[in-house]
Amino acid sequence: MSEPVAVTGVGIVSALGVGARQFWQALAAGHSGIAPAAGLAGPDGLPTRAAAVRDFAAREFITSSHYRRMDPLSRMVVAACRMALDDAAAGVDRDAARSGIVVGSALGNALESAQHLDRLFLKGPAAVSPMLFPNLVLNAPASYAAMEFGFTGVNFTVAQAEISGETAIALGVDAICSGRADLVLAGGGDDLAPILLRTLHRTRALAGQRGGREWASPYDAARSGLVAGAGAAMLVLEPLARARRRGAPVYACIAGSTAWAVPAPPYGWPSRAPASLAPLAALCGAAPIDLVCGGANSTTALDACELTLFEALAAARGATVTSLKGAIGEFGAAGALTVAAACLALREQAVPPLCALATAAPTALRLAARQAQPARLRRALVHGLARGGAAAALLLEAAPD
Repeated sequence: MSEPVAVTGVGIVSALGVGARQFWQALAAGHSGIAPAAGLAGPDGLPTRAAAVRDFAAREFITSSHYRRMDPLSRMVVAACRMALDDAAAGVDRDAARSGIVVGSALGNALESAQHLDRLFLKGPAAVSPMLFPNLVLNAPASYAAMEFGFTGVNFTVAQAEISGETAIALGVDAICSGRADLVLAGGGDDLAPILLRTLHRTRALAGQRGGREWASPYDAARSGLVAGAGAAMLVLEPLARARRRGAPVYACIAGSTAWAVPAPPYGWPSRAPASLAPLAALCGAAPIDLVCGGANSTTALDACELTLFEALAAARGATVTSLKGAIGEFGAAGALTVAAACLALREQAVPPLCALATAAPTALRLAARQAQPARLRRALVHGLARGGAAAALLLEAAPD
């Protein structure tokens, strides 16, 4: 990249709280958003705990008449966009035609999609609401956001399983670097739906299905499966020079990204690191990485694969390794929250914790503590792996003095 892309605004709706400040305070204290989830439990031993969004009043952030038409996921994404724009003080000098949106979501509005299909198959087409149908397409959140803020520039939606958030932010960075946009809202969101929990239960991916508690602890020796989560995070991206000219605060800079693949079964997690780490090595360069924010979700195979991969990556051998998914759960756009956390970590100069870590899995790497620890952080790697082997990574750097 010829010039780093600055992150000047952060907006978050999560199980740890709403807004970047509340999210970071809870994360740094080692809190987890995993808790009993009313309305999600069901027959056949379905889970009763999840990292669901709570105490979120979308109307505080959405001012247009589109609010009544929006689905719950779109409301989370648009609210996160509003918070990010307000945080970046980007409301005055933006050009609508040069402002864009990129949203990542693995499943989109899964809750209402399932309801729509139930009505269609059980009662016939006459029972289906025409007002609901526009919300079932994956690009609904990005479209609602564009209407809410008047953006007429690039508008993309990314569905890349569990790395949808990282991929969306990488595409947002590309839109800036290619000159197609001066400002991009990039990130993603996913909601919780009973149909998702049933699917995860059928594939035996959930914690507690083989005994023990419903508990997520990435890189833990006793890990046994994931806990589902939900949330949204959106970042304001712009060229560093532009941010400096308008006096915007800079959380961090995104210095590069890469996408690659790791051997994995079609619907399973990768279980071994690839023979070549060339894409990651090229992204990291020769300088050491201080912080690695992985995509580990407390699944036996995935976590072991990531640890092996990071051990083999020369630039990361001295880094502190962490993952947020013991606090926010696993969902398609969880990586967007991870990138946001990495930006906050670089600004606050503190390592995000592994909040539930009890007994670390065998590794030569330094794993994060159960609460945030101060550290000198200059470069951070965010890495994500999805079922089927898709992988994405972003390199972040502390804001220049």
